[in-house]
Amino acid sequence: MNKVERVKAVMNNEIPDKIPAGFWFHYKSDYTVEEMAEAHLKLYRETDMDIIKIMQDYMYPIEGEIHCAEDWYNIKIKGTDSEEFQKLSAVIKKIREEVKDEVLIFQTMFGPFKAASIAFGDDVLMKYSKEAPEAVAYGIGVLAEGLEKWAKGYLEAGADGIYYSAQFGEEGRFTKEQWETLVKPFDVQILHVAEKEEGKYNILHICGEPEYKFKTHVDWFTDYPGDLVNWSVKDNAYSLEQGRDSFKRAVLGGLNNKGNILNGPKEEIEKEVEAVLRRFGEKGIMIGADCTIQGENISLDYIKTAVYAAHKYKRQ
Repeated sequence: MNKVERVKAVMNNEIPDKIPAGFWFHYKSDYTVEEMAEAHLKLYRETDMDIIKIMQDYMYPIEGEIHCAEDWYNIKIKGTDSEEFQKLSAVIKKIREEVKDEVLIFQTMFGPFKAASIAFGDDVLMKYSKEAPEAVAYGIGVLAEGLEKWAKGYLEAGADGIYYSAQFGEEGRFTKEQWETLVKPFDVQILHVAEKEEGKYNILHICGEPEYKFKTHVDWFTDYPGDLVNWSVKDNAYSLEQGRDSFKRAVLGGLNNKGNILNGPKEEIEKEVEAVLRRFGEKGIMIGADCTIQGENISLDYIKTAVYAAHKYKRQ
């Protein structure tokens, strides 16, 4: 199998010839298109990973200010003709030009709630979500419509799918009823873009914020579209095996993103990968981390060790 066939086998809940693996971390937001593309290619080439996930390190251009509830009716996001979108699109095209069809490329996307949180502040977003949910829903809907177009644009630029960071399901943020009304419909709206297009894919990443100790209601997301599902095992005490049973789909993950993959040594990384696969088995799994690798002095050599450990694994 080649890398594309291997990852597709996992997404089909099959056993590949080798267990694929993928890891990622953030880059400087002031990188040029060339620097951003080359940084992603360096990670891919030096570690032999099985997918390329392009980071969303250029933020969404949202227009408007929030001083009262009525302001939510006036916010906007720039379209795919904007400089900001064109910059991201150019990164996808440059990477695609280099790798041709040898690997699947996924573009990271944050949802409209996260986009609003970054633009206006989390405290402001949560205040009006509780006090004026209809106004917030209107504004978030406008952002979601814009992000739908961005998702389509990413796929047209050459991405094979969307790596969607689904947030705002943290414990203590919303009740499930509030979340199902305010957050879920807009997430699903964007996920439907790749889901409805033949030969395109979604990786669903369920993410939590540090203010909520990264704890999220993983089981709220079980009917979200996604060909691979990823969440933080360590922060949620929700094992890969539980996720397989709940989502009925292939999973991505297994490694602590702030543990051995960051700090080493190599022997412990190998042991961690092997332990995950012994527990889970070889069907419907791609080795990765709980979330983006976070910390100083991230080592491509450590990432390569994890990828190689996954590739060489065979149940004894």
